[in-house]
Amino acid sequence: MKTNMRKGIAAASLAAAVVVGGASAAIAGSGNGSIWVGNTYAHISGSIYWWPSGSNHGGMQVSGNLYDDEGDSNSVKVQGQVSGYGYTTLWTNSKGNGTYVYGSKVVYDPAALYVNYGHVQTCRYNSWGTDECTSEYMSR
Repeated sequence: MKTNMRKGIAAASLAAAVVVGGASAAIAGSGNGSIWVGNTYAHISGSIYWWPSGSNHGGMQVSGNLYDDEGDSNSVKVQGQVSGYGYTTLWTNSKGNGTYVYGSKVVYDPAALYVNYGHVQTCRYNSWGTDECTSEYMSR
């Protein structure tokens, strides 16, 4: 009985932590295929394609729909980076809550013919001039 009670308390604590922390999730990982990166304010549902060595500098192409999931006045964006470079904005959605914008962009290192890893993130602009973002690691 005490064990079941402890498990219930642990599960409730974990659920509360997810809600307070702004639940985030991702379906990403390695290789070409589907991605889902987001949290309570925005998400991208789409795909990633790694270009072969010598094509688009071996970068990654991110394609999909960027959804605005929160009823506020803030726009959302999807960003990408490869091999330690800074993030670059791939596309934005300023249409409002419940909408999505399709985009498809390549992120690459201009000094390399081949990159092995990168990140994709969804962000919300806010009135303080800072972005709130969720980032996920991608690799070949």
